[in-house]
Amino acid sequence: MDASIIIVSYNSASFLEKCIESIINFQNYLDIEVIVVDNASTDGSVELIKSNFTIVKLIRNDQNFGFAKGNNIGISAAKGEYVLFLNPDTILCQDTLSKMVNFMKNTPDAGALGPKLIYPNGSLQLSCRHFYNLRTIFLRRTILGKIFPNSRLLRYHLMSDWDHNTTQEVDWVLGACLMVPRKVFEKVGYFDERYKMYFEDVDLCYRIKKAGYKVYYYPEATVIHNHQRESTKKFSMKTIWHIQSAIRFFNKFGWKI
Repeated sequence: MDASIIIVSYNSASFLEKCIESIINFQNYLDIEVIVVDNASTDGSVELIKSNFTIVKLIRNDQNFGFAKGNNIGISAAKGEYVLFLNPDTILCQDTLSKMVNFMKNTPDAGALGPKLIYPNGSLQLSCRHFYNLRTIFLRRTILGKIFPNSRLLRYHLMSDWDHNTTQEVDWVLGACLMVPRKVFEKVGYFDERYKMYFEDVDLCYRIKKAGYKVYYYPEATVIHNHQRESTKKFSMKTIWHIQSAIRFFNKFGWKI
């Protein structure tokens, strides 16, 4: 089997149908499986899948296990040579899946691959990054980011000054659409489930690079992502979780990253 597409869903019925349809429509010649790990949704997501998508392997959890554990459950059930982690609020564009699989097959040192992400209006979503440091965290999650939007440090982290139409090795790519060869998990392990929220994708990409593989940003493949970043104007629990995850990451790998 070429690829296993894993979608972790929690009350995502409004997005899920279009996401799965895009996979089916642009499957092309690939032998794939679609695995939806449902984290105890109550919005009819399960019924939607059962009624409309017999191709989907549905795994129902009795509680919301979150992103990391949900994906790990999916990995354990996956049979594909490559595993694609896909958010339910994404839509694959034509040939995206086949292009990503072909890139992986032709790039032996690739341990992770992220496509170009765009918003529904066609504008670019910055989806490849340099690794965080503590200053970057505060610029991203507090009002400081609004006060200093053109900070050199922030531009470097977001790679906003870089040509996003060029394939290049990067530090990490967003987990909204992330492809990893199944063999890589045998060396680096699965997602770290100790993160409450955020940094699961950063952590995985860091371990992949430490194992000697490369992480690539690949704009020849495009995915629409209906992402709405939470405003940094107010301090919320998600801000606290992000900072807590950052501290866990730095404690795990060292504070000089």
